[in-house]
Amino acid sequence: MSSEVMRVAVTCGGYSGEADISRKSAAMVVKHMDRARFAPTLVHIDRDGWFAETADGSRFPVDKGDFAWTDASGSRHGFDAVFEMVHGTPGEDGRLSAYFELIGLPYTASQPRTLAIGHHKAWTTALLARLGHPVAQAGIYRSDILEGLEAQQDALAAQFGLPCFVKACESGSSIGVTRVDAPDQFKAAFEAAFEASDSVMVESFLDGREFTCGVIPSTPGGSPRFLPVTEIISDNAFFDYEAKYAGKSREVTPADIDVDLTSDIQERAVMVYRDLDCSGMARADFILHEGVPHVVEVNTVPGFSEISIIPQQAQVVGISPTELISLILDDALARKK
Repeated sequence: MSSEVMRVAVTCGGYSGEADISRKSAAMVVKHMDRARFAPTLVHIDRDGWFAETADGSRFPVDKGDFAWTDASGSRHGFDAVFEMVHGTPGEDGRLSAYFELIGLPYTASQPRTLAIGHHKAWTTALLARLGHPVAQAGIYRSDILEGLEAQQDALAAQFGLPCFVKACESGSSIGVTRVDAPDQFKAAFEAAFEASDSVMVESFLDGREFTCGVIPSTPGGSPRFLPVTEIISDNAFFDYEAKYAGKSREVTPADIDVDLTSDIQERAVMVYRDLDCSGMARADFILHEGVPHVVEVNTVPGFSEISIIPQQAQVVGISPTELISLILDDALARKK
């Protein structure tokens, strides 16, 4: 890489309920990016357009033809790389990555097909099950399930057991996720899930402690390495939006578990990362059910805010936010060569 400062677009926003979380992640990336090597610009991906934000808060439209923008003086600005921080669509589902592939711009997230699979909870669960990973029993449903749902409630309860979870397939941050404890709760749960996604997954309940483990490149373009394991202790019935972002949970890093279980979770996280063909940073969530870590979710564009898990895990092993951001950017550049 040349000694010139590289122009980096840090994408944020998006079209889902995770837009505000995405902006917080992007703000931290901009705050901690190494200014001796990189010149970051926030790029807002909004429904009404894409906009580059300057230091004074002014916004200028981004040309979707080449991902460049023109400032007030008429000067044209392009980018050398993209640090993707759009959680949900169109970032975490692979659409932005596909666009960057088409215009030849290096980006930090996984390739489009990995993101598309990883963003869809039912597809991820089905693929991981096929590859031999322990997962919960699950089924996928479209909106026609709402027709005559009351007649199917008891059958759903018998199939998946109670409690169980109804989850929006294409949503994150636990948006559109409901725990169902009685058959008559399915209707409201499905309706909430369909508000966030066109498809919905019903998933059996796994009783056990909850853990998560981040995976990052060991070196730019190198093999994946696991981070320390975090135990998530939620004050709520599960690790929902409130638990994640309103202080209703405790996160213990490293988790207070024995060496063997730590290794099991870390090795499984790396296996999942490899099996889904992930790049950059990702995070696998687990529930320890009957002594076995079960994969419950894979986050291919994980949060990077001040309270997010991956920065916490990295700092435990001596990797600062600035060092992690540089590693992820260097990895994207190495993959593009």
